[in-house]
Amino acid sequence: MKKYLILLAALLTISFSVNAATSASGVIISGTTFGTSNAFQFTNTSDASENITKLVWDLSPINGFFDSISGGTFGQNGSGLVLSGSSDSVGHTFPTNVSLDGTSLLTIDFTDFNAGKTFQFGVDTDLFSAIDANGINGLGFIGALVTAYFSDNTVTHGFYTATLQSGFGSEVNITTPGVNAVPVPAALFMFAPALLGFFGLRRKVNG
Repeated sequence: MKKYLILLAALLTISFSVNAATSASGVIISGTTFGTSNAFQFTNTSDASENITKLVWDLSPINGFFDSISGGTFGQNGSGLVLSGSSDSVGHTFPTNVSLDGTSLLTIDFTDFNAGKTFQFGVDTDLFSAIDANGINGLGFIGALVTAYFSDNTVTHGFYTATLQSGFGSEVNITTPGVNAVPVPAALFMFAPALLGFFGLRRKVNG
């Protein structure tokens, strides 16, 4: 009987096992994004060394756009993409400011965005309803979408929400849990025939 109890405990342990999660989190400063180098901050919080290979920001849900050059498609006063001196080295590739200007999508690729690293950059943003006003501030990003691509082919996204973090106006947290976890009931169902067979064989031998 003791051996069967050990087997059952092992099966329960297996049923609780999960793949490591891929996750990331970001914040946007509380003030305007105009003329900044650290308005956007994003951290790879994965727990199994998955790299972030690409991030895509979509401002269309808040009717916003990137105002990356002055006198461009929209607006006369803009500021381009700038890497913060406090940013970790993540092997980023920015699009050109000319190609970004006036669009609602910003795509940045990475070659070395490992778990635990934080990427910081700045670029001007505006609302189509208030071009050249003061730029979008942190609270104005609530509802904006960001999509993260990971080296294990996981793709996940999240929307910015309000934050209580000092100095920031909005935050986003995106997590994809391991997909190969087997719940306890399912695991017991899968292994029930084997368990019944073992117990039946034991009774037959003892009989």
